[in-house]
Amino acid sequence: MTASSSYHMSVYLHLMSGENVWDAATKEDIGTLRERFKTLERSTYANPRMTMPDDSVGMVAERAPPLLGGIISIAVGILVPFFIASQEPMEGPILILMILVPLAFCGGGLFLLSRHFRGDKWLFIHETHLELRHEKSEKGIPEAHKHIPLSDVVKILSHERVSESTDEDGDTQMSVSQVTSILVYNPDEPQSRKNQELCLCVTDIRSPTRDESDAIAAALNLLVLGTPLPSSTE
Repeated sequence: MTASSSYHMSVYLHLMSGENVWDAATKEDIGTLRERFKTLERSTYANPRMTMPDDSVGMVAERAPPLLGGIISIAVGILVPFFIASQEPMEGPILILMILVPLAFCGGGLFLLSRHFRGDKWLFIHETHLELRHEKSEKGIPEAHKHIPLSDVVKILSHERVSESTDEDGDTQMSVSQVTSILVYNPDEPQSRKNQELCLCVTDIRSPTRDESDAIAAALNLLVLGTPLPSSTE
């Protein structure tokens, strides 16, 4: 995401009344991880994003931003001040703008570049735990997220995530994305096993449609929690 000094970003969850939620309460003993994956492959919930080349199931949880995005952001941060300086006298608010614009855009560009060079963020499902890691780097993933016991997974749900941005004039814009979230036990909140609002969200897996998000949630509930697949995608 490109940083900008004129925008304030806040994000919150918008859980629809018809949200799709599965949890450990419905877990059944339905075999090993490989057996569960074979069950998934034979179902209508099979997803090419999920593969099992060895003893773990892997999928891309988050794509790395393109290299061009970071380069463009840095270029804007460098070139815009020169353009402003050629049009306006260097005093008062203009001088402040000359400082803020490079900081915002160059900072955002460097952030995008660092994420690009770390590579995609992968989710690996093992027999006893989950693992998150970047494709090209050991950095950027909290240690606690590199080994998450399956017993700590509280809920896996498909829902809408609503992002709200407000500009300096007070105008608000909202964007909605479909995500599958993995919520885990929060050791600082003992009640988080019963209250999802207190859980930690270790990752969001974005999807272009609600149907795909629901299907990924159903697949992950089968693979992670052992919850049987729904009878249909409806």
